[in-house]
Amino acid sequence: MDSDKQKLNHELELLNLKDIPKGKKINFFVGMLIVIGSSIGAGIFFKSHEILHYNSLSLILAILSWSIASIAIILLAIGLLEVVKSTNGNLSYVGWNKKFNTRVVYQMSRNFTLYLNIPLTFFFMPLYALMSFQDGLQAFGINKTFGTNVDWLIWGIIVVLISIYFLVSSGLSAKVANIQNSITLFLKVLAIICSVVIALAYYIINRKSVQEDIHWLPVAPQMDHEEMNFSYKMMPGIGLFLSWAGIFFAYDGFYVSTGIENEMQKPKDAPKVLLWGLGIVTLIHLIIAIAMSINGKGDFKEFFKFLNQRNLGWIFGIVNIFIGIGVLGIINGFSLWIPRFIEELIKNEEIVFASKLKDKLVQNKPKIGVIYSIFLIIPIVVIFIIIGGLFYPNKFENIQDAQDLISYASYGSGMSSLYNLADLLSNWLSLIIFGFIAMACFGYFLKNFKRKYKSKSQRILLWINFIISIFIMIVLFINFLSVFIDLILLMQQQAHLDHSCCSSAFIEQLKDQINGKILLIIVFFVFSFIIFVPPLVRLINYKKMFKRSVSIK
Repeated sequence: MDSDKQKLNHELELLNLKDIPKGKKINFFVGMLIVIGSSIGAGIFFKSHEILHYNSLSLILAILSWSIASIAIILLAIGLLEVVKSTNGNLSYVGWNKKFNTRVVYQMSRNFTLYLNIPLTFFFMPLYALMSFQDGLQAFGINKTFGTNVDWLIWGIIVVLISIYFLVSSGLSAKVANIQNSITLFLKVLAIICSVVIALAYYIINRKSVQEDIHWLPVAPQMDHEEMNFSYKMMPGIGLFLSWAGIFFAYDGFYVSTGIENEMQKPKDAPKVLLWGLGIVTLIHLIIAIAMSINGKGDFKEFFKFLNQRNLGWIFGIVNIFIGIGVLGIINGFSLWIPRFIEELIKNEEIVFASKLKDKLVQNKPKIGVIYSIFLIIPIVVIFIIIGGLFYPNKFENIQDAQDLISYASYGSGMSSLYNLADLLSNWLSLIIFGFIAMACFGYFLKNFKRKYKSKSQRILLWINFIISIFIMIVLFINFLSVFIDLILLMQQQAHLDHSCCSSAFIEQLKDQINGKILLIIVFFVFSFIIFVPPLVRLINYKKMFKRSVSIK
């Protein structure tokens, strides 16, 4: 016990956190709120529609998908109890891989987080917040566009300002971050309550039509010429795995809370904070998912017509604005963690300019981390805004199928491209994050497999880590594989398409979907290059240097 305490004190000294008054740190309850605030955003509202479609519009299968994924997340939280307890610091899942995996795996997770996850999160998260704000404005009868040819640029500037504001305010002060988290979480809870009440009212008033719209069992795909061939339609069971990945996206951000462990009054409580927080989030997600599926399409936007007919469209507007603020809450959580993550890498001299910045770090005020974050994040955000606004094709409308199109075209000039690019990047990022978390769990299992435990519960936790890591890896593998299968199926469909029986709109949509899948694969390989190549090159060079030193001796 004393050795653990000495180890913790030593690490706190290294992180310049030992002398922080406890009153200025985060207690158990606030830590749990940060878990909830970082995990609940608009993801649950965006993904419920997608998950229902992956399950052939079957409400029973959709609920089953949510239930299984929720159990998996709870098991993950339980498995992480020992993983988080065994590590200290602000590196979150990067630190877990450093502790339990090889240096190459650690460097991969570090490079991914530093150069992909952190900057791109500040690209797509503010955009998702703005989308909800735009929907809210439209419900109030306010034009949700600026009416210019460069709407994407105006909204892009707002994205940059949002990013800078949260990086500075939450990054410099945990107290400010806690206040902002409390506000955004409160409004999120209101949005959730309103959504559930609206769904119940919709069900009670439109009971007969709802019963016709709801499909308890899977709906067989229509075998006509204008039905796109996707893997989840052609191969039974694939839809379950795709929906689980979508549900993982809804939880994306929970790991941020484990990256602020040293800001807590009792760092040892971090595992329990994570478990309780994710448990509450899971319950909330299940309630929302069922409520969103009552209209038969799984989309909250379907309730707008119902409310507008009763002159209650303003309620839809308020709820959407609250949802947008909820997304800002996720950005707030990231902004609290990222400067501290970067400063720990600086202390360990593992990023560029670390040796020059190490002596300039200020106790209790991560100013260097904030400045470094801004210079790292903002240029990349600006680059992707320009790519999305000027160069990314605006025809990829995130098609579920030919008859059910989710279009971003009404959000302003260039916004369709930005939103579709955001979807493209966020899908891969959330999958890869869970991949690295699974690798940390598997590394923990391998490292402790032969260890003799006195407690049976510790042995159970060990096997939970093994089971959950394998489950997540299988889900991710099938999701990666499905993209390639979809591309093959769609290209075959295009090659054998009878143009005389298909509308020009469907032919164009099929072409756009193929191009979208190709871009998805290109992004995957670019991400893979950034993640895998630098550590492997470094490893090869290290082995060459080692052989030379041995030969010289």
